[in-house]
Parts: sequence; structure tokens; C-alpha cells
Amino acid sequence: MHEPARFPGIQHEAITRLLAADLVGEQAVLESLRALREEIADISARLDAAEAIASTIPSRERYLLLNHRLARRIVQAHIDWLDEVERELG
Repeated sequence: MHEPARFPGIQHEAITRLLAADLVGEQAVLESLRALREEIADISARLDAAEAIASTIPSRERYLLLNHRLARRIVQAHIDWLDEVERELG
């Protein structure tokens, strides 16, 4: 691996939905975005399960846990963003 890692693209349907609020109305956007919370809860539960089994693969455990911690931070960033959107639009 001689090429440096590049920052991943930031693409998310929720961003597009928020940017359409002036066209479709803030309430419609809020209802749509609030539905993400169920998906976030599911992702968190799957991360719990993945972390629980990481120790069963000792040769990869460290790398798996590092990735799971990043995933949790990304999930938390989405939660924080949703909270902010709800405060601003709600």
C-alpha cells in the first residue's frame, strides 16, 4: 500500500432532503429525517453485535475495533446533526 489514503466523499441523502426544505416545507423534511433515528438505532445494535464477536477473530480484532469506533463516531455525528436540525427547524 504505497498510495496515501484519501478522505472519503461525503454523500448522504439526508443532506439532499434538508437542502430541499425550502421547496417541500420544513415539516415534511423533519418527518423524513426523524425516520433516520430508527435506522441509527439498528446500526448501533449491529455495531454492538460486531464488537461482541470481534474477539473471536484475534488476528483482526484490533483492526475491527478501530473500524467500529470510527463507525460509532460517524453514527454519533449523525445523531448530533439530527438534533441540530430538529432544534433549528422544529
